[in-house]
Amino acid sequence: MSDEPSFDIVGIGKAAEAIPAKAWVQLVDTACVTFRQVVAPLTALTSGTGRLIEAKFDRMVDAQKVLASDTVSTASAKVKASGKRTVESPSARVVVAVLEHSSTETNPVLRELWANLLAQEFTSGQVHPEFPGLLSRLSAEEAQVLAGVAHHQGETNLRVMKIANDLLSVFKVLGVSLKFREEQSFVHEHLVNLNLIRFDRGAWALTLMGEAFLKSVGGELGGA
Repeated sequence: MSDEPSFDIVGIGKAAEAIPAKAWVQLVDTACVTFRQVVAPLTALTSGTGRLIEAKFDRMVDAQKVLASDTVSTASAKVKASGKRTVESPSARVVVAVLEHSSTETNPVLRELWANLLAQEFTSGQVHPEFPGLLSRLSAEEAQVLAGVAHHQGETNLRVMKIANDLLSVFKVLGVSLKFREEQSFVHEHLVNLNLIRFDRGAWALTLMGEAFLKSVGGELGGA
C-alpha cells in the first residue's frame, strides 16, 4: 500500500459542487501538497523540467488538480513498489501530456493505464511521445479489447505473453474482464486506424506499435 494520500476520484469533476466547501478546499490543498512532494525531486534535479510541470499543474482548475495529483501519486507508488530508480530527466513533453489528459479522466481502467504510463516514464525516460496521444484516444472498452487481443495472441506467442500477463494483472486488480471478439467491430476498426492491431492470418494480433504501446501502459516498469 502507498503512504501517499488517496482520493475518491470517480466522477469528482461532476460531483464537485456537492462537496461541502470546507471539505473541498481541504481536498484540493491535499492534492496540491501531494503533487509538489512527488515532483520536488524533478525540480531539484532539472529545474526547467520541474518548473514546466509545476506551471502546467498550477494552471489547472481545482477538480483537474485533484485528478492529476492522484495520477502522479499512484505512479509514484508504483515506482516505489517496483524498487526501480527514477531517471534524472523524464520527458517534460510526456509528463505534461499525461497530466493534461489524466486530469479530465475518471474511468478507473484508463486512470490506471495513465498512472502506468507515467511510472514508466519516471523509471525509463523512454516513453514515446506518441503514446499519451494514443491513450487519450482510447475508450475503456477499446482498452479492454486491446488487452483481450494481447491475451489471445499470447497463447501462441511468447513475446506477447509477457505483455498480456502484465495487462491481465492490471485488469484483475480492478475487477474488470478482458474483452475479445473475433468478429470485426467499430472498436476493432478504431484500433486498426491507430495502428495498434491488425487482422493477420484469420486472427487479430498486435502490431509492433501495439506491442510497444502496451509495454508502456501494462505495468512492467523499466529503468535501472
